[in-house]
Amino acid sequence: MSQDTKDLPVTYSEQLNEALSAPALDPTLLAVANDYLAGTSIETLSETHSLTMDQVIEIIEKKEVKSYIDNIYLSQGYLNRMKRMAIINKVIDEKLQEGFESGVYTKKDLLDWMKLLNDMESATRPKQQAGVAVQINNNYDSLMKDLLGDKK
Repeated sequence: MSQDTKDLPVTYSEQLNEALSAPALDPTLLAVANDYLAGTSIETLSETHSLTMDQVIEIIEKKEVKSYIDNIYLSQGYLNRMKRMAIINKVIDEKLQEGFESGVYTKKDLLDWMKLLNDMESATRPKQQAGVAVQINNNYDSLMKDLLGDKK
């Protein structure tokens, strides 16, 4: 498995297990992260939490804080994969309903939406690593035997 896909949770169960096994975020770091997510500037964060701007930036750049911020950000609004899939499903249902009612619909339009849904589903699956081809060169072995005079 590649390093990039090995660290990413694949299923809801794996995401939940990873979240539960993750160490708790320090309350001070959490407060800074939440204020940052709320749109507070770094300058204001430094004043509010009695920190230097460099300390605030250092907190925001910490791996665990960055991960927390990314998870919160990606689970909100239209970045949430489940919300996007629900919208696509709704559009497909509406296209089908519209086609049934009017008797006219373009297959291409419907197929484009179905393709988008399929692409999103494929993106949620773990990527299979391509096998590594190993070539065994028997010519080297026979050449060495011929050169060394080791004939059987």
